[in-house]
Amino acid sequence: MRMGIVSKRRRQRRAARVRRGVLCAAGALLLGALAVSPQAEEGIRAAAQAVRAFGAQDARELTLEERQVYALQLGVFDDGQRAQSEAQRLQGLGVRCVLWQREKMRIIADVAGTREALNVGAACGQEAYAIGDALESVTLRLSGDARQVEAACALLTAPDETLSRLLAGEDALPSIVQAVRAAAQAAQGKMPSTLHDELAQSLLDWCALMERTMGETDAAGARSYAAVTMYTLCRALRQTLAAGA
Repeated sequence: MRMGIVSKRRRQRRAARVRRGVLCAAGALLLGALAVSPQAEEGIRAAAQAVRAFGAQDARELTLEERQVYALQLGVFDDGQRAQSEAQRLQGLGVRCVLWQREKMRIIADVAGTREALNVGAACGQEAYAIGDALESVTLRLSGDARQVEAACALLTAPDETLSRLLAGEDALPSIVQAVRAAAQAAQGKMPSTLHDELAQSLLDWCALMERTMGETDAAGARSYAAVTMYTLCRALRQTLAAGA
C-alpha cells in the first residue's frame, strides 16, 4: 500500500489539531504499569498460575486466542534512536503512531482485520505499507473464590474484547471508551493480584488518552489510534502473562 504526499496546507491543518498531547511512543507510556518490576512479578505469577488467596472454590482455564491483523507501517528501523527521531518527525506532521519493537522497530499508525479495512488516512499522506502481524495465543489457569475468578477473567479478556469492537467498526468510539472505563473502575482495588490492578489502571489510562484524542482529531483518526494502542496493550498483556507462566 503506497500513498502520495498530501498538500502542505492539509498537513499544517492536521498538525495544528493534534500536536498537543500526541504520544507517538504511547505504547511505552500506556503500558508502563505492566513493566515487570520485582513487585509486579509476584502478581504476574499469581495471575498466570493460580489465584490462591481466596480459597479453591472455583477453577477456570482462560485462553486469549491467537489474532491476525494488518498494520499500517510508516517505517522500520534497526536503531531505536533513529526510530524515535522519525516518530517525532511524523508527530510534527500530525501522524498519530506507536513504536512496535519486534525483530526491528516499526512505526505503526493503524491496525485492522483486513488489508482493505486499514485507514490509509492515518498516515497523513506519508508513505506507508500494509504488513501482517499476529497476537499469540496464551492460556492460563485461575483458581480461587468464584466471584474473584469471574471478575479476573472479565478483566483479562477486556482488552481483546475492546479490540474486537474497535475492529468491527460497529460501535462508536465514545461508547467503547465508556464501557472500558466502567469495567476498569469496577475492577480497581478488588482484584486478586498486582497484575490485575495494573491492567485496570492501564485501561483507565487508555480511556483518558482516547478522550484527548477524540477532542483533537477526526473520528476516523481517533479510531485508528484507539485500535493501534489497544492492540499494543493486548500484546503487552500476553507477553506479561507468558513471562509469568
